[in-house]
Parts: sequence; structure tokens; C-alpha cells
Amino acid sequence: MEAFLRVVRDIALLLARIVAGAALVLHGWTRWQVTGLEAQVEIIEAAGLPSAQALALATVVFEIGGGVLLVFGLGTPIIGLGMVVLNMTIALTVRSDAGFALSDGGWEYNAAQAALGLVFLAFGSGRAGLDHLFVRPSGETDQLIEAPA
Repeated sequence: MEAFLRVVRDIALLLARIVAGAALVLHGWTRWQVTGLEAQVEIIEAAGLPSAQALALATVVFEIGGGVLLVFGLGTPIIGLGMVVLNMTIALTVRSDAGFALSDGGWEYNAAQAALGLVFLAFGSGRAGLDHLFVRPSGETDQLIEAPA
């Protein structure tokens, strides 16, 4: 049963990484190519955060680069931490006055992304990610299902 649950966890982490990574890339690309960096700078300035130009650029670079890395499962815990920091910052500064509901401009999407970031921070990429090629938890093997003793 433990081996089965490990496989389910790996599949769940793979699917979550692909979906979250694609969402990050899409958001970053939209900020960069559709709405533009200047629109992001204005939003950041309106929220009262310092260094708006640098924050806007860092956000776009993180979302596009981090999203691609997340899809492949490379640097997953660090990308997860970045997701938490980015989305909690947005929720607490830009969207805090709008309430929870996304339909009202609230922070529900950011809360979900931050929670997903915590999952990646805690569990990494799973065995289907490139992280697994470089770092392996002690006692873990490559076998999907262990042979009976």
C-alpha cells in the first residue's frame, strides 16, 4: 500500500507541477507581452511597494522562468517558496481590500497558489521531476513498486 501511495503522490505532484508551471508562465507572459511591464509598475506603485520597476521585472522573470523550471521539476522547493512569497505579497498588498472572492478582484487565486507553493516546498517535485536526479531522500529507491521480500 505504501508503494501505491508513493506512486499516487508522484503522479499528483507531476500534474500539479505541470498545471501550476503553465499558469505561472501564462501570467508572466501576459504581464510582459499583453499588459506590459509599465502596467505592472503602476499596480506595484499604487500598492505602495518600493522599487516598482525592479519588482515588476523580477515578478515576470520568476513567473516565466520559475514556471518552466516547475514544469520540469527542477528547483521545485525553491520555486514553491517563491510562489508563497509572490502570492502572499500580492494578496496582502494589491488585493487585500477586495476581499476573498476572485470575482471581486480578491485574493482567492493568490491564496490557492501560495498553498500550492507550500506543497512544492514541503514535498518537492516527486520522482517524476528532474530534482530527483540530483537529490534523493535517504532510503528512497527508483523502483516504483518494491518487490516482495
